[in-house]
Amino acid sequence: MTAGPPEPYVWRAGWPARVAAAGSCLLFVVLAERPHGGTLADPRPGAVFFAVWTSLVAGWLCCRVGLWRITADRDGVHIRRMWAVTFLPWSRIGRAELRRDGLLEFVGATEIPLAGLFAPSWADRLARRRGAGVRAAQVLTEMARSPGLRPQVRAGRAATGSAFAHRALPLAVAVFAAAECIHR
Repeated sequence: MTAGPPEPYVWRAGWPARVAAAGSCLLFVVLAERPHGGTLADPRPGAVFFAVWTSLVAGWLCCRVGLWRITADRDGVHIRRMWAVTFLPWSRIGRAELRRDGLLEFVGATEIPLAGLFAPSWADRLARRRGAGVRAAQVLTEMARSPGLRPQVRAGRAATGSAFAHRALPLAVAVFAAAECIHR
């Protein structure tokens, strides 16, 4: 039996995803149309709530696209999410599949979490290449079925990352403030 790699496997958003996330925040700030009374200069509770809520969604979306991370170590898979890093032990994973929308789905777990945000398989076919999502699903499935292929060490906090709420909430405040300044 072959020994697994000495370090945990880590898949994360690359620079194209980070550029897309920053671009989506910029587009939101520039193109978002606030409802009448949705600014702090002339506040109306419902309109301000809507403006704050859409800024929170924009911050979450930006972090979801630009900060996702999946880490596989000897004990299981760590999935970075909004409020916490979700852990799936290998015993609960039957296989991993890349869905049509580019998310990894872990089949066999009681609650099937979705992870990552890879290029969808149809986009990889258009580019005539085998994408990172397909490779990640294949590697994770092989590790779930063969304990000898799993990494030999436990991932530390630096490898698993932390929930991205501590970045999404300040980003939402910055997006709200930027839109407030631009749309006066």
